[in-house]
Amino acid sequence: MTDEKKATTFEDSAAQAERLEASARSEADSGTYTHVFKRPFTHGGVTYEHLTFDWESLSGKDSVAIERELRGVNVTVVLAEFTPEYLAAMAARACTYRNTDGFRTVNTELLYALPLREFRQICSAARRFLLRSGSGRETEGGGSGSNA
Repeated sequence: MTDEKKATTFEDSAAQAERLEASARSEADSGTYTHVFKRPFTHGGVTYEHLTFDWESLSGKDSVAIERELRGVNVTVVLAEFTPEYLAAMAARACTYRNTDGFRTVNTELLYALPLREFRQICSAARRFLLRSGSGRETEGGGSGSNA
């Protein structure tokens, strides 16, 4: 018996992406996500028990700013839904947590410091929102029908 690993092909990856998109579109459309930590998480002297993300609060300006920010560190965004750096930056901007002075304290540095499982769950919630919102490829018959 051999333990050969099957190479993942582009077609396999595309099929997986299509399954993820179909699954996300079948979920109830929620513009917010609250992540409850398995164990309280402390970063920078602040302990977090949960974080809430308001995806609907983001605008096109946020998306462009995230992409510019990532280009500055040599990260090219081809599909935002499948770029972990984009998802983390999106989550940082959507996080509703503010300190006592009203300033945003959750940034990508904090998110990158999370335990892997917690980080992946938050990024998956961001991905599901993008997939539900139709930021993926358009299907035939979708759109305005105008190329102008």
